[in-house]
Amino acid sequence: MNQWARRRKRIILSIILFVLVVVIGAPTFFLFYRAPTCSDLKQNGDETGIDCGGSCQLLCSALSLPLILKGDPRVLKVADGVYELVALVENPNTTGEIYRAGYTFKLYDATNPIPIKVVEGEIYIPKNITFAIFEGPFTLEAGIIPTRAMFEWKQDSLVWQKNTSLVPELIVRGLNLSRQDANPRLDASIENATLENVSNVDLVALISNETGSIFAASKTFIDTLPPGGTIPVVFTWPRPFTEKALDINIIIRILPDRSFIR
Repeated sequence: MNQWARRRKRIILSIILFVLVVVIGAPTFFLFYRAPTCSDLKQNGDETGIDCGGSCQLLCSALSLPLILKGDPRVLKVADGVYELVALVENPNTTGEIYRAGYTFKLYDATNPIPIKVVEGEIYIPKNITFAIFEGPFTLEAGIIPTRAMFEWKQDSLVWQKNTSLVPELIVRGLNLSRQDANPRLDASIENATLENVSNVDLVALISNETGSIFAASKTFIDTLPPGGTIPVVFTWPRPFTEKALDINIIIRILPDRSFIR
């Protein structure tokens, strides 16, 4: 076979191979190819983990900072046999939130290593915020006096999601604490400094003593704040304060929807 014949044979085989690739290979590729998604249980596309990071809404655990418990949870006496629980938590993640984080409070008295009460709940954790977890009021049996509480997260519920939207600016104004020696009352107003309605606003008032320890708390809720509007809020307590209030803090949290209200 001369050189031209061999060359012609190679050309013909190349053409046949090209036709096979175009006619069979390309349709087969598009038939079985699946574009990377954030739910295919694989690390692909721009993901930094399996179905997390990159353009996915879920954040990889390695990319999220842990929640910080700010001091011990507080057991607050409201009246004889009636108590509340408060824990202050910081979320340092600037773009990370948790839609429903489960938690457990365990209450103990001075002598029993077994909890006298267990309180479970779940909470929405916004990005880049210090927030309050508030439980109560609840009643304990006569003679049972809680002295301390322990707080734990339900780790499997801490699913981090990305949130890059702007947070509406709400401003607390006009704090006025009165009637501390009778039925304490805290008046304030909440201003919406944005140009849009802000709905489902959760508010927790924390009263601290000279050492910075929280000794009273109360909770209220605003359904809707109009653009540029201001709404008065009131927090009350049924009995006199036994400590001097030196610091007042109103914690604001904007909830995703009304299902979080309780």
